[in-house]
Amino acid sequence: MLDNPQFIADATLGKLAKWLRLLGYDAVVFPKEAGREMLRLAAAEGRIVLTKRRDMLERQFSGCLYLVKDSDIGHQLNDIIGKFSLKIDKQKMFTICLRCNKKLRSVPAEKVRNLVPSYVFENCTRYNQCPSCHNVYWTGTHQRNALQFMEKHLANFHGRL
Repeated sequence: MLDNPQFIADATLGKLAKWLRLLGYDAVVFPKEAGREMLRLAAAEGRIVLTKRRDMLERQFSGCLYLVKDSDIGHQLNDIIGKFSLKIDKQKMFTICLRCNKKLRSVPAEKVRNLVPSYVFENCTRYNQCPSCHNVYWTGTHQRNALQFMEKHLANFHGRL
């Protein structure tokens, strides 16, 4: 559908937004109650609205609004990937901060020496850091677990990489 869609999710879909970020998609979470303010922000930033609130469908909104019906995160993710023809690209995965949705930057190991556990520093050589919240990311069990979840829950995940 879109080359690089951007999303805004209502507060009840924070987990979905986090998984979209993990896949490399810009996905903000609207912290207040979903309503006019959220729709105005979505329109101003050209974002696709993801919500669980049925009444949002009745609002006047010229952009794209999608009602997420399922409560299971695996089903939600499959639904969004299918609906918006999202590509799962290994190069884009793990490139966005899961906490604040900013693009991660590669940083030298010495810069994060005191920010990561010593065993991580001793065993990892590549790090990424968020320029906004300064959260540090590295290849480890979190990525392995995320990939295993996707392998198990996403339709045709293995064939997409």
